[in-house]
Amino acid sequence: MPPWDVSRRVFLRGAGLAAVGIGFQPSSLLMRTASAASAGPRVLVQVFLRGGCDGLNFCVPYGDSDYAALRGNIALPRSEVVDLDGYFGLHPALAPILPLFRDGRLAFVHAVGSYGLTRSHFDAQDFMETGTPGDKSTTDGWLERSVAAIPGSEVTQAVAFSAQLPRSFLGTEPVLVTQSLASFDLRARNWRAEAETLLRAMYDGQQTAIAKTGQETFAAMNVLMRTPEIQAPPANGAAYPAGSMGSSMRQAAQIIKAGLSTRCIFVNVPGAFDTHANQLPANDLEFGRIAQSLAAFHTDLGPRMDDVVVMVTTEFGRAAYVNGSAGTDHGSAHCMIVAGGGVRGGRVAGRWPGLSRSQLYQERDLAVTTDYRDAFAEVARAALGVSPAGLFPGYTPGPGPGVVA
Repeated sequence: MPPWDVSRRVFLRGAGLAAVGIGFQPSSLLMRTASAASAGPRVLVQVFLRGGCDGLNFCVPYGDSDYAALRGNIALPRSEVVDLDGYFGLHPALAPILPLFRDGRLAFVHAVGSYGLTRSHFDAQDFMETGTPGDKSTTDGWLERSVAAIPGSEVTQAVAFSAQLPRSFLGTEPVLVTQSLASFDLRARNWRAEAETLLRAMYDGQQTAIAKTGQETFAAMNVLMRTPEIQAPPANGAAYPAGSMGSSMRQAAQIIKAGLSTRCIFVNVPGAFDTHANQLPANDLEFGRIAQSLAAFHTDLGPRMDDVVVMVTTEFGRAAYVNGSAGTDHGSAHCMIVAGGGVRGGRVAGRWPGLSRSQLYQERDLAVTTDYRDAFAEVARAALGVSPAGLFPGYTPGPGPGVVA
């Protein structure tokens, strides 16, 4: 065996074509071929909270007379809620983002979703990421279609901080997928130069899919390893929390500050959001990490935030009623956060449907009043310059919630 370590990790491409990630520790990298079109100057950062984050205890409708009775022993007391506008308030753990809200740089969009997403985590996540709720035949993701509509073929144009390629990026555009930027190197110990020379020779000049993936992998290594800014510490005193979201947002800021022509970043957050029991302690921990990560990201980027739009979403919300285990079951509508440059913040957008029994979906869930594709299309247009036409197959986006210019 050669004295270097090459690990092969197989991923699926849009039509089932196998690709190989090469020798990164402990990350995986998937690069795919490129195309181009037209766009604007901003960066879109989508944060996906997997598990079904509870919007009713996230952005709390304490002014709704039915809230306390529905939520029972998990209802947040009015004295603990951080007031936003006299009707809605923040979970107290989200207090670090209150200054962004008051400065008009952050908005909430309530009652977002689609009944076609279903209450199954796996189906809802797949449907949301493809942008085609109810249709399992879609072979590409909504962010893949967005990236395909903007110019450029740089290997760092689209980045995902995730253990594997997110469904949102499935398709034919180039995507850099990793959990740690610091791990982009060959595990060759003292043999690195020889190992790289031999490995490059294996792929150079070849035209097969695997060879192209190898060539693109080395191109990514060249960019990341030769850009010292990529390892720069947080700026302006920013302090990121421990955990997946804090780490990923810190690295997203590094990518943006390094000026690598990145336009779209996906942050995967596999937190404890599926709160069927003992919800309050889980919310305290996870909501705190969300708020601290967003606040640190804004501090770290400083004026660069004018060119960044952050969208925080989840596959569905929780049921309006508390269950018998001091938790909530799978629901329908959820609450989004949109923050950054061009955001018309300082408000809770979207039509509030109410929480009386007759206003709930199937008498159990917060009703959907904003289709998530309308909100996604508005953000993609503002951040990437992407036209809504064709972005979501079989659906023509209507007016969005109006939270970003």
